[in-house]
Amino acid sequence: MEWLVFIVLAGFGLWRALVPTGRRPQWVTWAVLASALLAGGGAWGWNVQRVKLVSDEEFVQTRLPHTGRPGGYVSSDGCLACHTRRYQSWRRSFHRTMTQFARPDTVRGQFDHTVLKLDGKTYTLSRDGENFMVELEDTESGGGVSDGTAEAGASRVVSRVGMLTGSHHMQVYWIPSRPGNLQRDLPFTYLFDDHRWVPLRDTFLRDPNIRGTPDKWNFDCMECHTTAGVPGEDRAEGTLDTSLGEMGIGCESCHGPGEEHENANHNPLRRYVLRLSGKGDPTIVNPARLPPKLASQVCGQCHGIKYYGNMKEYLEQGEDFRPGRDLSPGIHILQPTRAAADPNVANLLRRQPDLLAGRYWPDGKERVSGRDYNALIDSPCYQRGEISCLSCHSMHESSPTNQVRAGMEGNQACTQCHQQFENNLAAHTHHDPQSSGSLCYNCHMPYTTYGLLKAIRSHFVENPSVATTVNTGRPNGCNICHLDRSLGWTDGHLTAWYGVKPAALTDEQRNISAAVLWALRGDAGQRALAAWYMGWEPARRASGERWLTPYLAQLLTDPYSAVRYIAGHSLQRMPGFQNFAFDFIGSPQEREGARLRALEAWQQAGLPDRTGAAILISPRGDLQDNAVTNLLQQRDNLSMDLKE
Repeated sequence: MEWLVFIVLAGFGLWRALVPTGRRPQWVTWAVLASALLAGGGAWGWNVQRVKLVSDEEFVQTRLPHTGRPGGYVSSDGCLACHTRRYQSWRRSFHRTMTQFARPDTVRGQFDHTVLKLDGKTYTLSRDGENFMVELEDTESGGGVSDGTAEAGASRVVSRVGMLTGSHHMQVYWIPSRPGNLQRDLPFTYLFDDHRWVPLRDTFLRDPNIRGTPDKWNFDCMECHTTAGVPGEDRAEGTLDTSLGEMGIGCESCHGPGEEHENANHNPLRRYVLRLSGKGDPTIVNPARLPPKLASQVCGQCHGIKYYGNMKEYLEQGEDFRPGRDLSPGIHILQPTRAAADPNVANLLRRQPDLLAGRYWPDGKERVSGRDYNALIDSPCYQRGEISCLSCHSMHESSPTNQVRAGMEGNQACTQCHQQFENNLAAHTHHDPQSSGSLCYNCHMPYTTYGLLKAIRSHFVENPSVATTVNTGRPNGCNICHLDRSLGWTDGHLTAWYGVKPAALTDEQRNISAAVLWALRGDAGQRALAAWYMGWEPARRASGERWLTPYLAQLLTDPYSAVRYIAGHSLQRMPGFQNFAFDFIGSPQEREGARLRALEAWQQAGLPDRTGAAILISPRGDLQDNAVTNLLQQRDNLSMDLKE
């Protein structure tokens, strides 16, 4: 529109210069001026509706959280000069890239004029040079997400993406909003493996009737996805001025503020004397030199389900925990199994019992990913031993994928303490020493937590127990691998091998595959785990795989998006289904069509690799439809929202 204003005004000026004053009709003058005014107004209105042009510096300073907060934080870049190797290993980790500013080298989502629709709104994603833009057209309410630069009530709003969270499996994008530098989510996330955008709410294991998402980064995400975040809320003034030590999880998250350490070590002689002495530097915290429980609390500040003793103080000033200190009294780990020992937790749970929902199994063991500290502190190895997070994990001597210390991917993680099993493994496991059944993790830290659209190892170290599975619903290490076997089968072996007291079982639990029961009548969390187990290679190797197809097909129509997603990916690992087309967020009719196509393909493939009463497949290869329907009618429809 700006070019139109220019042409109108230029033409008007040329006309005035060439035509004598006495020959200029008055109406022409007014018409030209009106045209210029309308064109200029149109251009002005377009710009207001779209985006006010601000400099990069102004955008960063006024719209985004400020880095470089006070309190002695110097950022990880201050560590590079003296700790080059450590710095480089940290840079390769996913901790560093947990939250980043939106730049061409950090954004992985497709912004090439991508059009997304959700709840009557249309989102058009595009790039403007190095900036990533979102244009929202709200056809229902006439407004929408805004960075504060658009007219109130405008039907089209364009905002610039400021930040992103996630770099391992998916990315969530944040748009500056008001008040202050509040960041709200773009309600879509980009899945790396699938190369596609999906609604953010469909990436959580959440009742489809629950529509919301964690949409305020400053309050929902910052505390564990940055270094030393301060929400900066002033409720009296209604303002928000968020600051942080560093984007992502930097060196100072684990080692504490580095300013004193940096200043003290300007003298190279001091550094060499300390190194030769083998003593620690009192100006910085090295978690490896801390007692096991304090070392684990460094991780627990983020990898724990927690609440703040003084929430108002936290929202204003941030948390006062520093590595090397005890988490309490500022941070309380919300652990149901320890509530009696912590009056603060007990009082909180009496006031807000709903805080337990969506995080724990019925016996109080953690159920969601990323909360491994909760599981660790309940483990006998922690309570009666010297185990800490650093016994198996390292930020620097590890794969950046899982942060497991080199050499700790196998049984060495356990035999470093339990040496009696090292040379006689098969006698203890009753499995081939080279099989997955002899990997300590699989039996004692099985995949019973959920997050990021997959199953994840529990960090509660326990023995396989059928009684625990019956009482809590939490799968055991035997039946997540032996998918074709019942709890009764497992109970018999545990009793014969280890003298475990037999569990009280129903006829179905005694005779029908535990995985089949979880998939058909379990709650949404159990169904998600069962779908993942059915795609897990060690389980398919131990249990067969073609017989799993009809159960995965059934899960394609599950009410929960996350269950459908996992089932679809597991189905594509089955023989003959590598190219099976399925959209987990497609319409109910499309999902039902996919289920029928999968069943038809399975039936046409011939006799499956397993049959039997336990898996409800006759010797002729026919699915026992009546039994399947009966179990489906018993499905646990408890509303779930697993809070990752």
